[in-house]
Amino acid sequence: MTETYDLVTLGAGSGGVAASRRAALHGAKVAVVEGLRVGGTCVLRGCVPKKLLMYAAQMSDVFVEARGYGWTLEKPQFNMAAWARAKATETARLEGVYRKLLEGSGVALIEGWARLDGPQTVVVGDRRITARHVIIATGSEPVLPPIPGVRDNPAVVDSTGLLAIESVPDRLAVVGGGVIGIEFASLFAA
Repeated sequence: MTETYDLVTLGAGSGGVAASRRAALHGAKVAVVEGLRVGGTCVLRGCVPKKLLMYAAQMSDVFVEARGYGWTLEKPQFNMAAWARAKATETARLEGVYRKLLEGSGVALIEGWARLDGPQTVVVGDRRITARHVIIATGSEPVLPPIPGVRDNPAVVDSTGLLAIESVPDRLAVVGGGVIGIEFASLFAA
């Protein structure tokens, strides 16, 4: 049996959710297909977790500066495992928000990995879906550089892996001087 929609969006990240909700609000019958978690890179593996780490890193300066304002503090200790649990709680909360936004807009959520199977046809597992329009909003993922020994070294992680660690490393080398690299170098130095 084939399911039919006006729009099928591949990817339930910020862009896919926004486009799908907007189409549904204009009366389209819409489905979103997601193979991982609803929320995408920014909410689950990028912007939001990185900002949570940034806020945690900024606290070290606040504790130092507090003494100048009359505060007496014992030496604060950062617990990365506790931070990781708080981050997981927050990203799960945001994923729930995104799911409710889709549901409230009348957008069907189809969980699984999609593949295109000809014009206007998407297959997810055993489900065959046709749609007048298909949006590919699958986001991105980090790529390790082609440096010998990097891919086989368990101590080497990408930005997603760095946001998943549960203890602050004694030493950290960041390869790459782009925005993400500079942010992570600054955060872990703090």
